[in-house]
Amino acid sequence: MEKHGGIKIIRASILALALIVFLGNIMMWIVMPTDFYYNKWVPQIMAHTDSTYFGIQGPIMLDFTFPILFIAVLGCIYVHLGKKLNHGNNECKNTKRIMKSLRKPMIIKGLGIVNWVELFLLSMFMCLLVWYFSAFLHFWYEKATFLAMSRRQKLWQVKLDRFALALGLGGNLCLTFLFYPVTRGSSILPLLGLTSEASIKYHTWLGNMAMSFFTAHGFLYVIYWVVTSRASMVCNTEY
Repeated sequence: MEKHGGIKIIRASILALALIVFLGNIMMWIVMPTDFYYNKWVPQIMAHTDSTYFGIQGPIMLDFTFPILFIAVLGCIYVHLGKKLNHGNNECKNTKRIMKSLRKPMIIKGLGIVNWVELFLLSMFMCLLVWYFSAFLHFWYEKATFLAMSRRQKLWQVKLDRFALALGLGGNLCLTFLFYPVTRGSSILPLLGLTSEASIKYHTWLGNMAMSFFTAHGFLYVIYWVVTSRASMVCNTEY
């Protein structure tokens, strides 16, 4: 009994730590489209992570790669301890009842069969995507007048360029989360009580969203290059 109690405490601590790291990672995505991130955080992060080995990739690895890898390691330990706990069949009935209710499948028109955990994660991602896109758009539109003067272009042309770029960044956000739901043997999904098989539909949705963003991104840039007399950029792979 004491052994299982200790395992439960360790698993709860791992889950709490993983949640804190994940929320910190999400916070980086939220803060990224702001002046505060580029003017305050980026210089400090680059000063502490710029090295001979990593170069400019150092800040990117620290901000976005390391947290997910760290959560994956925590997930491995969490799953391993869970197997030991299951052998004892000593799971708390209240916890089991709560988790069962959260994972109870339900049918929602347009979404299919989902549970509350999946619905919460989907809603959270959509909120993040809307914020990420709109914040970047606001960030660049504030500088559109200056860019128009420096480029000697019309204001609407610069705004078209910035809008297309924001669409591309929105697609990048979709790509970031694209492969989380389908990784077989994932140590991250069990932290949420999910499986790769049940999450494939989210992989499909994210893929469709990413392709929609990138298609619109490319289409608008073709228009932008044409109206700015740079149609040759369509075939320029170095842009």
